[in-house]
Amino acid sequence: MKPASDRRDLIIKASVGRHLAFAPVAFAVTEGPTHALLYANMVFRRLQSSGEISIGPRAANEAPASADLTPLLDRVFRSAETVRDAILEPVGKKAASWSCTVWPVPGSRDIAQKLVIEVRDVELIEGAKDRQRVIAERLLLGALREQDVARDAVGASDRAQYLAKASRDLSMSLDESATRDAVRRLTLPRPGTWCIVDVVESNGAIHRLAVVHPDPAKQALARTLEELWPSRKIDPSGGAASVLRLARPTVVTQESGAALMLAAHGEENLRILREIGFGSMLVVPLVVRARVQGAITFVSRAGDPPFTSEETALAVDLAARCAMALDNARLYREADALRLAAEMANKSKGEFLGSMSHELRTPLNAIGGFAELIDMGIHGEVTEEQHVALARIKANQEHLLTLITEILNFVRVESGRMEYDNAEVSLNEALSDVAGMLSAAVIEKGLTVDAQKCETSAVAWADADRVRQILVNLVMNAVKYTPQNGGTITLACAVAGDSVLAHVADTGPGIPGEKLESIFEPFVQLTSGLADRRGGVGLGLAISRDLARAMNGDLTVESTIGAGSRFTLTLPLAKSAPTER
Repeated sequence: MKPASDRRDLIIKASVGRHLAFAPVAFAVTEGPTHALLYANMVFRRLQSSGEISIGPRAANEAPASADLTPLLDRVFRSAETVRDAILEPVGKKAASWSCTVWPVPGSRDIAQKLVIEVRDVELIEGAKDRQRVIAERLLLGALREQDVARDAVGASDRAQYLAKASRDLSMSLDESATRDAVRRLTLPRPGTWCIVDVVESNGAIHRLAVVHPDPAKQALARTLEELWPSRKIDPSGGAASVLRLARPTVVTQESGAALMLAAHGEENLRILREIGFGSMLVVPLVVRARVQGAITFVSRAGDPPFTSEETALAVDLAARCAMALDNARLYREADALRLAAEMANKSKGEFLGSMSHELRTPLNAIGGFAELIDMGIHGEVTEEQHVALARIKANQEHLLTLITEILNFVRVESGRMEYDNAEVSLNEALSDVAGMLSAAVIEKGLTVDAQKCETSAVAWADADRVRQILVNLVMNAVKYTPQNGGTITLACAVAGDSVLAHVADTGPGIPGEKLESIFEPFVQLTSGLADRRGGVGLGLAISRDLARAMNGDLTVESTIGAGSRFTLTLPLAKSAPTER
């Protein structure tokens, strides 16, 4: 009985034989120097029988095969070295059809005893090589494309980071001089690049900012470029105006001729630029809100190639940010100048109102005093009709004094000269005092006052006189605007968190929604026209809100047309106020 190892070898050989028997490639095994055929699969036997290949000597009547494997097998048998993809020379002038690979199988003494042969069609091999070549080319092109994409992504990331840093530098300040200094120091990432910045001023003149060169040795020449460019009006015939009118980036090299002279703004500038040395210039307009505000010229080192399309795009983005920063700084400067002018005008207005009010009080007091003396009969007997006339003079004099007092209070509040003596103020008592003080006016119009009971904890931390002044203004307004004979004025207060609220509501005509804030502006009244004004100069609510806010409170209003309005005075809650149990 054969050993197990031999049986295993037989099984393996049988399995390999079955696999190779139907393989599409010709396989064979030979033994000894005569190359006796031990095994050949179906493809190999077919090639032999058709005369395509042959091994060993042939019979006298046998026609020569297309390719003889014997010389190749002899060489491998002697050298014991593998030969791969050897082209079998055809008989006659035929083209080579077969490629052969032969490798030796060593025996017990490591001497080749058997040879394994593989024969392939040359066309199939070349086709495979062509396919491999195509695949390799596609892989290479794909790798190159990926490399380009990666390079573009890195470049885009670098440009984005550069623009982000430039934006941060430009947004550090709204001061115009600081912004211009930041602009003139910007440049492109290419080493050795510097820039020249020309801006159009508000009066239309072109002004060159101080030039900064990266090489300190050339800074003096760069400074000359600045000195040779004094501020002047735009010349519409050419020069800088022509560059600004283009409103698009322009690349200029030393061979650009007239364009170089245009970008350099004159022969002397061009001479200095050539002395400094430059490879090319990129002129980009500073455009914001469809308005050209100047131009920035990027200058590369001598010998450097012209600016690329990517650098041009980056320069356009950078110029857009510079233009926006310069315009914002200009608008801020102009707004600040307007603010200062408005403050001066407001201060002058306050001083004028204060001065005129003081000047008017003296003659008005004199008018009131003389009217009282005449009414007392000191200067002679006074008839009943004259008493009535003097009473009207006195009433109008007091009304004028009230108006002047309102103006003086407004001037004091607006200028911050009003003094406040904060203490605990019971809103219940304040509302009760104001209701009693104005009871005559309420009765005269036939109105009803609904003074609701307030919580004992409704105690504000405020100035008592100012609180009463605010409440008097609110109740007087309610009396003015509530129709007589049947109208109701409601007074109430409450505690809301850390605040106390005082409400004054009326049943008047109401206030339109678009007027709810404007009524708190100085000199504003709901009615229009001199004949329809209801007394006062329109300062009561403005003064009241300013007083409330000066005491860390506020004054607001809610209103419904045809149903009335409710004003709410909000003040801080006094810390020691008692709480309800």
